[in-house]
Amino acid sequence: MRFRANLCNPIGLGKIALTLDKLGPTCILSLGMDSVRIIKYAETDGSIQAWTKVEPTSLFSNYRVESTNNNEINMTLVTDDLIRATRAAQQSTDIRIQLRKKHGQAILDWSMVSTNRVGSKSIIGQEICVSIIPPERMRVIKEPTIATTPDAYILLPSLHNLKTVAGRLKSMGKYLTISANMAGVFKLSVETDMVQCETVYRHLENPQLAGHELPDDIERFSSVKISTDNFVSFLNSYHLEPQNVICSLTDGLQVAFYLYVNTDAYRTRNSDEAPPRVTTHSNQPRTIMTCHIPVYFD
Repeated sequence: MRFRANLCNPIGLGKIALTLDKLGPTCILSLGMDSVRIIKYAETDGSIQAWTKVEPTSLFSNYRVESTNNNEINMTLVTDDLIRATRAAQQSTDIRIQLRKKHGQAILDWSMVSTNRVGSKSIIGQEICVSIIPPERMRVIKEPTIATTPDAYILLPSLHNLKTVAGRLKSMGKYLTISANMAGVFKLSVETDMVQCETVYRHLENPQLAGHELPDDIERFSSVKISTDNFVSFLNSYHLEPQNVICSLTDGLQVAFYLYVNTDAYRTRNSDEAPPRVTTHSNQPRTIMTCHIPVYFD
């Protein structure tokens, strides 16, 4: 198997890594011909899962991946290692990444050009140890199935604002109820033997879903009960600066969050420039992160 590419968007990749690091210490990097997926996979039912899909051209140039498994390579790595590598890359140019073996250990070998204050250039390297995931193992790593016709779906307010509110609710209770209707209302509430607290957001937008008709009673709320800790961890995804975040609810059963991100906004203009400069190539989101938070039943 072979993988090599020039990283032209270390900021975008770093933001994804920083977000996933808040959800767990390791992640899965799945490299395919048409997409790059960066996944926080949970073996247990009580953990968040996050599935990020990126177009290769949003992160890389000269992208090449080859394998006997339909030209797909899957690997696990320590998320903090990826964060440190992308931070170094943000201060460098001509960033080249290659999958190779060193003393029998699979590694992602990073080579980049660093320029000091007087203009002298030097090549610096960084190695990230990875574990290749066999195809038969990857086949059982599946994203949770989402209801095609959710009961409610709504565009969320600022994640940063929600994080402040959720941080306060976290001190009041272990569990949080999320509610929304198709009339633009979103609620967060905590109820224990000692306290009842509710935060209400109004005049939000309910986006249109193809093939899904509005219910007869748009004022009716759909709700799920989740861990407050899990919700606060999810809200760290504000680091991605998503353009839109949709909350999709199936009453009492399921919640999923869709984050639409314009990663091209962080892409460097030219791989030979230092320090990296940011430009916006498109206003269209080319990255979607889907977060699944486990639901608790009374």
